[in-house]
Amino acid sequence: MGTAFIFLNLRSINFVMKKSILLFFVLLLSMGCQSVEKSDLELLNGYWEITKVIQPDGTETDFGINTIYDYYELDTNLKGIYKKATPQINGTFLVDDYSEEIEIVEENGNFKIKFHSEFNDREVEIIEILTNKLVIKNPEEITYYYKKAEPINLTEDELQQTK
Repeated sequence: MGTAFIFLNLRSINFVMKKSILLFFVLLLSMGCQSVEKSDLELLNGYWEITKVIQPDGTETDFGINTIYDYYELDTNLKGIYKKATPQINGTFLVDDYSEEIEIVEENGNFKIKFHSEFNDREVEIIEILTNKLVIKNPEEITYYYKKAEPINLTEDELQQTK
């Protein structure tokens, strides 16, 4: 009788532990899923360097050194421009004349960047945006990861060493 009692208690503990572990993982996942807030959208302003792309099938492409950055400039109405920029060794960026109009809109609790140019219209959803991290996903389910770009600023000594 004593053995059966211990067995029943272990089964009960096991059930309680299973529920606790499941609850822990649900809480952990919900904390990890950061939603984008409207106040976060101003973080989009500036230069962004792509770090990786994940295809819908899970295939990853990592990017090392990039010669082209993305540049976003938004006003307080969440409208602005998007351009490509090339970092220069003196810490500046060379930006071409071509730009696309952008607007951030909220749809079903998600924020999307809508791009408009004379050539096409497209949109991406902002999955995550932090001071130094941007994750966006296009309608084809391709996810793009960016880090906030920092200017390249080589000193005269460093320039001499590269020659």
